[in-house]
Amino acid sequence: MTKKRKFIPSIVVRSDDLVVTDEEGNEHKPHEGEWVRFRSGVSLGTVRQMNRASRLADLGDTMTPELAAEVDDILAGVLGALEHQIIDWSWTDADWQPLPRPKDGQPFRDALANLENYEMAWLQAHYSDGANVSKN
Repeated sequence: MTKKRKFIPSIVVRSDDLVVTDEEGNEHKPHEGEWVRFRSGVSLGTVRQMNRASRLADLGDTMTPELAAEVDDILAGVLGALEHQIIDWSWTDADWQPLPRPKDGQPFRDALANLENYEMAWLQAHYSDGANVSKN
């Protein structure tokens, strides 16, 4: 008898709580009704990259070539970590056109790299968060 392998279920996080406030104080939900499916669990490499990213605020206001290189390296690591953690998503752009999906390879990496800061912050905050999730 062959044992069936059990995989840890992925986590689907609904994007309804991503709220952006404009200059006039109006709230917008750019990804309302959309979702992101993340891998369950987080690798040590991903934790390391996110820890490095959390130190970006400590780099200060003075940008030297060395700091710029460090920031670039940290951001590349964060993109790589998120690319690995995101299995699928239903996100759309500002014109409601679907963004490339992880299975699309380079177009997905390009889309991820071109997200707004608030979108990247939301993804970083939610990729291992257990709030508002359903396991599938």
